[in-house]
Amino acid sequence: MKKIIVMLLAVAMILSIAACSQPKPLADSEHELWAAHGQYLLADGTKNDWGGKSSELYEKSALKAIALDDVKAISADLYTALSAKEVKYLYTIDLIFGTNDAGWDCKFVKDGKIYKANGSYAVKVAQCNSEVDGDKKVYSEAQWISDPKTAYVESLTPATVFYPTWQEEKDENGFSWADNPVVIGGAGLYTLVIAQYKNASAAGQPGYGVGLVLKEAKDGKAYEEVKTFVAADHTYGIVGSFAASNWGNDGADVAMTADGDKWVGEVELKAGEEFKVRADGAWDYSWGNGADNFKADADGTYVVTLTFDAEGNGTATAAVK
Repeated sequence: MKKIIVMLLAVAMILSIAACSQPKPLADSEHELWAAHGQYLLADGTKNDWGGKSSELYEKSALKAIALDDVKAISADLYTALSAKEVKYLYTIDLIFGTNDAGWDCKFVKDGKIYKANGSYAVKVAQCNSEVDGDKKVYSEAQWISDPKTAYVESLTPATVFYPTWQEEKDENGFSWADNPVVIGGAGLYTLVIAQYKNASAAGQPGYGVGLVLKEAKDGKAYEEVKTFVAADHTYGIVGSFAASNWGNDGADVAMTADGDKWVGEVELKAGEEFKVRADGAWDYSWGNGADNFKADADGTYVVTLTFDAEGNGTATAAVK
């Protein structure tokens, strides 16, 4: 009997040691969950969305905490890249990009060329918390990843996911931290792995790293190379939150007319209404107050002007008449 007890204790000890030797997932205790955001599909085919989605969709799009060793089964190269970092938190999820139509476009750079992609290729993650509202949780984003000034993300797999320049001023290709990260490996089912590093985000120092590994290629939306913008080849209009436009959803852009080397238009606005200029009644090209929308300070008629430099870069201005 004593021998049996000793043997059982020995087995229990071995199992305990084995359990203790298993790497623990690097879970974030500061946030309730990390959620994937964007208008692509979850692995089960559910259409995802941005912040403000239903609590059920937040939970369906929640990432899973994993240990660093778990990355070996996803990609040896990604494991090597992350092993060189001081990783604080580590999460993963499978997502389907580029097979559905988001209804808008985003841009990225690949091999020195600028491309346009369907919005179903744009992707972000957010660290989320929740509040109890009756018998359900209501989630909200505590930290967007990436995010201007607070969450600098580097791409650990630059052949599959593009992260724009983490700076306020646009780079030589016209990208800044106001632009979306974009999947550039083609349509398919991917495993996304995202890590928060122990060091905080700062200029020249990423606080997060992301890797995207293709699991299964799929038929989907093709990328389109963006050609040099020629201002005279387009029409322009003012679009915004004012009633006649409703951001182009059920209204019309206020047409602008050519005036020498610039385009000018007038629009009646109420205080607080927001607006931008866009080309061809679409969102491929638009201009506002820098990276933001224009906003009417007071009721009145606003004169909006769009000018271009020799390289085809547009600048919009707005002033009350």
